[in-house]
Amino acid sequence: MASPPPSDASVPTSDMPPFVPGGTGLSVVMRMGGVRERMPSSEASVSPRQHAKWLRGAGGGQQLRGWRVHGETHPRVTYRSARLQGADGGGARGHHWAKSYGVCAGSARLSGAARRTRAGSEEGEDGDGDVLDTPGGEKFNDPSATPSRSKRTRSTGTKGGVNLTLRDQEKHIDNLKKENFNIKLKVHFLEERLAQLAPDQIDAALKHNIGLKIEVQQNRLEIKKMKKLVLESQRELERLQRTAATSQARSRELEEKLEERDREIRELRRRRAVGPDDGLMRDIEARNAELEEELENVRGLLEENAEELERLRELAEQRADMSSGGGGGERWRRRVEELEDENEDLRVKMDELEELATRGNDEKEELVDAVETLKLEIEDLQRRRHAESIERSQSRAMVLEEREEREAVEDDLNAVRDKLAAAQIELQQREDDVEMKNREIEELVAEHTRIVEELDNEWRGEVDETRGQVEELKDVLEQRDVEAKELRMHITELETDTNDLHDKFETALAHLERESEEKDAEIEAANREIEKLGEQVYALEEDNERLREASERLREDEAAERERLEALTAALKEELAQHVETLVEEIQRERANSERFQTELDKAEQEHDAALRREHRSLEAKESALQSALNDLARTQSLLTQRESDLNAVQSALEALEAESKKRGESHTTARFSLQLEVDRMKRDLERLEDELARARKELDDREGKNRERDGAIDSLHASNRDLAAQLAAQTQARLNVTEKLDDAQTQLKAAEADVASFRTKVAELEQRLAKDQRSLLSAESQYRDQLTERNTLLLTIYQYMDRILGVENTPKKNGQAETKPFTNFSVFHDNLITRLKSLSEIQGMFEKRMKSAEARYADRLNDMRKQLDTRWRQIDRFETSLKGAAEQKAIWRKKLSAREGEVEALKATTTELQAQLVSIRKPGSADSMEVRALTARATNAERRLTNLQNQLLASEEKVATMNQKTTVADNKWEARVREYESRLRKAEEAVKRERQGAKERVFELEAQLKSLQRQLELENKRNQKLGELTEANGLGRKSNSSPANSSPVR
Repeated sequence: MASPPPSDASVPTSDMPPFVPGGTGLSVVMRMGGVRERMPSSEASVSPRQHAKWLRGAGGGQQLRGWRVHGETHPRVTYRSARLQGADGGGARGHHWAKSYGVCAGSARLSGAARRTRAGSEEGEDGDGDVLDTPGGEKFNDPSATPSRSKRTRSTGTKGGVNLTLRDQEKHIDNLKKENFNIKLKVHFLEERLAQLAPDQIDAALKHNIGLKIEVQQNRLEIKKMKKLVLESQRELERLQRTAATSQARSRELEEKLEERDREIRELRRRRAVGPDDGLMRDIEARNAELEEELENVRGLLEENAEELERLRELAEQRADMSSGGGGGERWRRRVEELEDENEDLRVKMDELEELATRGNDEKEELVDAVETLKLEIEDLQRRRHAESIERSQSRAMVLEEREEREAVEDDLNAVRDKLAAAQIELQQREDDVEMKNREIEELVAEHTRIVEELDNEWRGEVDETRGQVEELKDVLEQRDVEAKELRMHITELETDTNDLHDKFETALAHLERESEEKDAEIEAANREIEKLGEQVYALEEDNERLREASERLREDEAAERERLEALTAALKEELAQHVETLVEEIQRERANSERFQTELDKAEQEHDAALRREHRSLEAKESALQSALNDLARTQSLLTQRESDLNAVQSALEALEAESKKRGESHTTARFSLQLEVDRMKRDLERLEDELARARKELDDREGKNRERDGAIDSLHASNRDLAAQLAAQTQARLNVTEKLDDAQTQLKAAEADVASFRTKVAELEQRLAKDQRSLLSAESQYRDQLTERNTLLLTIYQYMDRILGVENTPKKNGQAETKPFTNFSVFHDNLITRLKSLSEIQGMFEKRMKSAEARYADRLNDMRKQLDTRWRQIDRFETSLKGAAEQKAIWRKKLSAREGEVEALKATTTELQAQLVSIRKPGSADSMEVRALTARATNAERRLTNLQNQLLASEEKVATMNQKTTVADNKWEARVREYESRLRKAEEAVKRERQGAKERVFELEAQLKSLQRQLELENKRNQKLGELTEANGLGRKSNSSPANSSPVR
């Protein structure tokens, strides 16, 4: 009987479960938070699930107030699959109580913080463990405490634990007191340390704890993977062991057959010592040789299986070492492995019994065959005896010999009958053995069924949990499927938007190309008009030259008329000399400025060319980076599609697993873990691919922005180049104007010096011609005005035609002026004309951009076609490899064909030999009909094999012919495709070259037109300036003050 433990001030009675004498049953009373719960007093009425639930409540976070056990001497409770859980040590406390007071948890599994126990007596205030170890805990965690599989009996599951004596109970109570004191000390020191810690340190500790928990979870996942690998290797090892066992059984069977054949050969040799049958002996020896060869093959197979088994065993040991950190689930896994090993042993026994039964049946059939053979021999002997009796009845002298032979035959017949009886007795014994083995098999099947039902009952709770987890996984997978579908719809929408934008871009480009062609036609017409106007301008220039000559003559005459001609001439000389000096200085300055501008222009052109080269290189690099980013995006999308297909495959596998679990009523833990890991991996891959897709899109946007910035920089460089070119043209024009002025001044000075003398002689003549010249001057002035009006009309026509070309119908006027006609406001007209020319240059720039974009587009198409061609070449290479494989297969078939032909020849020779033997046997005086039938059967078999070989030969020839035909057709198809792709590639390259050449020609034409317009504008400005000088020199400036319509174009 158990007695109540002594009370101690340091150890409260609520922490120790004392024994209290009671009735005959067992009842456990537990106080948790003021609630009393009583377990049933009958052991049979306590189910494992109720006990597991009760213990989880005891260790699941509530404080254990007290234990009380009622029962007789050393009561004992047996629970098979209770799970002791708890994060605050309650589970470990319940475990110590179960170990101390006879509660045997056969396959209990600790989880939570109760598995991490340390020795509290050695740690002091440095210990950070949650629960301290006890000797009972060490014994519980010791793998050696698990009973051996070989020592397990059939009644193991119904026995209980070992009863404890009072001395053992007192020792354990003392250990519990020490543990309680150590725990209190530890709690005290931990509370002090917690009070001393700052909030930041507490947060850091919490973060560290969270990190450790994450690492623990990751380690658990890795351990699960390792367990899965170990289970797979164990299954492979078991399969190889079964294969080795079957191979060994087969070898033993072959050895037994070989020994039996040896015994038969020895018996036949002994019985047929007088007249041995050579043909039958040869057959038996050949069969013996075949059996020996088969035995050698089986032995080689056994050796290979043994080597493979050893290799897998080493691999399993390595994986077991890698997965040795399994923790508290080892005991449950060992229990499951023991049950599986028992189940496997039962299966092996069943296989062995089935093999024995099969062997018995085979032996039974062999005995039946032997009986039939003996019957045939008896009948043959009877026929022979009858024939011999008929032959010997004619001679009475041979009666005694016949009687002796009859007695010998009767003796042989009696011996055969004895053998037949012995064979029947042995057959009956074998049938009895088979029935006994069948009964044993039925008993083993019943035992196996019982064990399976027990396992089913034990695993039912796990199945329910697994179903719940499967439902959660299904919900998560459905959510992921919905998200994946949304992503696919979004991707489809983006692809449709991209295709729409591409179509819009193509239509806009085609429209712009049509407009460009129309503008080209209009520009050509305008060029023809400009040529016509240029011819008119040349005619007007000739008229202006004539008028200038006339005005010079008038000016000379007017100078000759003046009285102070000499004084004016001297003053003119002085002014002319000063003017020449100033012009020389201006020319020198202009030359220096022009040289400086030329050097600056050359330097700017060099810098511009270098910047263009750098931009071109950067553009190529960015285009290559953009292409690589697009390739990465395509690969990412293909990988995302593959991952989605993998996710769908995992979902289908999970649904199949759920259906199988519903059908069988059980679930496999390793499959669940592997599927969960696979789903987690798929989720991580999906998130990673989504991040990569977003990153690739962001990089694509950044590169497009950089391309836009680069295009802006190139435009600014083009604008600066145009400005520098305009400055250079202005400086060059100014220099030319100054040079012309200097030349004119020098010629005027020389003419003035030469004509001073002649002026005096012409004064009289000029006075007479003055009136006449004045009249002619008035007519010339009116004619000049008419010509000026015609010129202004011509310029206005050109201006309007340029408006129509550029599509500028309602152009805003400069400075709010309403008129832009040359005879009203020539400066505004000039600015507007310059604006139109700039618009033409912008159109040229736009055309260049479009040309570059078209080149880039066709280059992309060319690259795509080249890639397609590369893929086709790779397909051709693969096809060539397949053709090589087909050729090798063809060679193999030819070798097989030659071998088959050799076999056919051998069989023909064998058939010929057998036919010859058959003919020799059929002659009178030959051996008995048994050999004839055997040889006939062999001949028939040989003919059948010959027919089969011929059929195989024909089939192989047909296969070779069809394969050759297929290879020929495929070669023709691939050659046609290659030729088609090469022709397409050549056409695309020619089209690109033609478009590029046409674009360059258009650019050259536009540049030539622009240069011709600029030259015409410069010539017009020169002519206007010269006309202004002539009108000022002839005194037309005074009249132009009253007519602004004529003065504006001169200015």
